[in-house]
Amino acid sequence: MLQGCTFKSVLDKGERVSMGVWQTLPGQNISRVLARTPGVDWVLVDCEHGNIDDSAMHEAVPAIASCGVSPIVRLPDMQGWMIKNTSLTDFTGALDAGAHGILIPLLRSADEAKKIVAAAKFPPQGQRGLGSPFAMERFHPIPTMTEYLQHANQSLLTIVQIETQEALDTIEEIAAVPGIDVLFVGPFDLGNNIGHPIIDGVMKPELEQAIDRVLAATTKAGKKAGFFASNGEQAKKVILQDWNSRVVGRMVWAHNTYPRSSLGPITCPVHSRVRISADMALKCVHQGCGKEYSDPDEVCRYHPGPPVFHEGQKGWKCCKPRFLTFDEFLQIPPCTEGKHSTTDHPPKIEKKEQVADVTPTAQSLSDKLAEAVSSTPSRAPLAPQLAATAPPPPAESEDDEPNLEIPDAKPCRRKGCNATYKKGQQRSDDENCIHHPGVPIFHEGSKGYSCCKRRVLEFDQFMKIEGCKTSPRHLFIGSGQDNSKKKRQGTGIGKDGEELLETVRHDFYQTPTTVIASFFLKKIDSARATVEFNPNTLDLDLPTDEPAPKRYKASVPLFGEIDVQKSTFKILGTKLEVSLYKADGASWPVFRSDDQRTGEILQIGRAGRV
Repeated sequence: MLQGCTFKSVLDKGERVSMGVWQTLPGQNISRVLARTPGVDWVLVDCEHGNIDDSAMHEAVPAIASCGVSPIVRLPDMQGWMIKNTSLTDFTGALDAGAHGILIPLLRSADEAKKIVAAAKFPPQGQRGLGSPFAMERFHPIPTMTEYLQHANQSLLTIVQIETQEALDTIEEIAAVPGIDVLFVGPFDLGNNIGHPIIDGVMKPELEQAIDRVLAATTKAGKKAGFFASNGEQAKKVILQDWNSRVVGRMVWAHNTYPRSSLGPITCPVHSRVRISADMALKCVHQGCGKEYSDPDEVCRYHPGPPVFHEGQKGWKCCKPRFLTFDEFLQIPPCTEGKHSTTDHPPKIEKKEQVADVTPTAQSLSDKLAEAVSSTPSRAPLAPQLAATAPPPPAESEDDEPNLEIPDAKPCRRKGCNATYKKGQQRSDDENCIHHPGVPIFHEGSKGYSCCKRRVLEFDQFMKIEGCKTSPRHLFIGSGQDNSKKKRQGTGIGKDGEELLETVRHDFYQTPTTVIASFFLKKIDSARATVEFNPNTLDLDLPTDEPAPKRYKASVPLFGEIDVQKSTFKILGTKLEVSLYKADGASWPVFRSDDQRTGEILQIGRAGRV
């Protein structure tokens, strides 16, 4: 037998009643929902009374089969042209689409039953042709075309519906036709055709006798019987009493006009007819619930608030439990009870109305705080100590001191002039120093000098801007021999021709335990530089290895005492960085002990010159 024929397997085993549902509206999603109903062995695609055409049938069959349930197709009519015609609306088309069985309505005679078998079975039992590439794909594992051909006759179900007087009169002959697997009783049409219709759900004795005759003929022929129960009591009777001892495999159908509770404590579930979800299990979308339900009045326990994930903790806004792991978060019990819902948005938390406190003696917290603040004496701010304004530097000489030796490769000090002095060079008034007397200006991306109007965007272009003023001589050292002036300007000339710097730019910041200071000086010679830590001073000797060498040598008085053993330094390409470990952990408002204080109590860092 072909693997995956759930319906046929249940009937062959004969251990329980086979249950199924009918699809009367088109849609692959409807097919899948029905096929996933618990306890379902088959889904019947109703092309007779349902709103399902040929294309919808071809979509429903694979959708049902993909869920491990047998797709059965009920054809619109029992006509000769539908048997022979290769139109996709006949049952040959249904089998070629991959249906596990067909249900033929309005059968009237054994001859018609034989024609049905001939059209539904492959030779030699019938006349069905082979050629569809889709039929094999509705079984699992997928058989080859040869395997499908060899096993289809015994695996696919041919079901006929007994609902006419003619069929009832020849029921024994119909049941005996080889290839007919199941005789399905349609009690409503059968009652109408024999003159004893079902009125208000009540089945007359004559109709019951007719059904008993069908059952007897089916049992005698060793076939299976199916029944459409009109109410819960009838379904219970069919399952547990009349048919239970006579038929091994049965197919029972319950209509949706009765509640499931009327079936009582039966062991086999009976599924109500679905005219899209008339009694179909729905899934609640409430957070923390997600249960499938069929009773709209069932209590739903859920979380109305959104999930909250903050700083590693997980929980729900509507309740207080918080956990660190996601598994624990998923186990938080719901905090609210209500009704299930299939809407996308759970109900909002109902806010309780707050009753205003009208007690005349009541005083708000804000009023109490305001009163407490107003009664607290304020502290006068500290007056900052203003630093004395340094005198402006004297005007720089426009000429080099004639008696002062100019170091070799000394560059011209004027901006924009790139001339350098060569040792032994003769000086004259024809040197033509082209330079910028103004200061550089950098504004909104443009770059230039204050003395001329040219502006550029790139720094390389700025460095190449030609000077706007011409002087007869270059200015290499100016009046460098005036030591008093050099002292005020912060520079001098050492014995080795080094430019002695008395100030360099510095900056510092601090942590609770450390003060980190930077002294900005390019190309410090790390081999010759010395940094000496003392409890209250920092001694620096920082020579550079530039073509025009410089040296900064100073003893910096520190604001606070430091731990010499824990203090460190490192020399970088553009600066010296020292890390001073505080001895007492106090905050430093300034870096140097001789710096003017501003009156600020907390200090993060301050730029200055040392």
